[in-house]
Amino acid sequence: MSDTGDHQDDGTFQARDDGQLHFEKGTEDWVFPVTAPEDATPLEEDEPEGTVPPSPLWAMKERAHGGLHLFGHPARIRACAGTGDAAVYAVDDGPHHCMIGRRVGATTDGCVYSLIGRVDLSTWQDLERGAVDGRAAFAAAHELGLSGTIDADGVSNVFDVDWYDGPDDVPADYLPPSPFHTFAEDLPTADR
Repeated sequence: MSDTGDHQDDGTFQARDDGQLHFEKGTEDWVFPVTAPEDATPLEEDEPEGTVPPSPLWAMKERAHGGLHLFGHPARIRACAGTGDAAVYAVDDGPHHCMIGRRVGATTDGCVYSLIGRVDLSTWQDLERGAVDGRAAFAAAHELGLSGTIDADGVSNVFDVDWYDGPDDVPADYLPPSPFHTFAEDLPTADR
């Protein structure tokens, strides 16, 4: 792997010809390594339903707990409740929970932002049958956050934009049925 010579603003990382980053000399001791896996599995793999758009799907899969299922696998969920700006999507997350998500907006260069949360399976079932609306489902959610996704030729990425301590911290215009936003520029990413 040779260095391509691409250095961004004399930054900490150098790009390599394989697209990964490595550390500038002298920064190895204080920078946390971030590398792409050699044999990454596409996030859209095994998604024959086509029900959930890529942005919330990838973010929900990335944030789901999953885990081992000692007594069989939970029922697979790839579903949508509501239509248009009120649409809320869900994927299974263990036998008792679901990840829910909705598309919030996008930048003109193609980064799509989705609000993601984890709810009890019963909350999703209430939403699906119309007993609660999408706003109420997100009010019952925990582990709420805003994720960004980029899907371009040869590049797929999911990243955290913001974390919310509770439902009251989510901006009201990110909740359903608020309209889809067009952001003039990328939103700042979450500090970890």
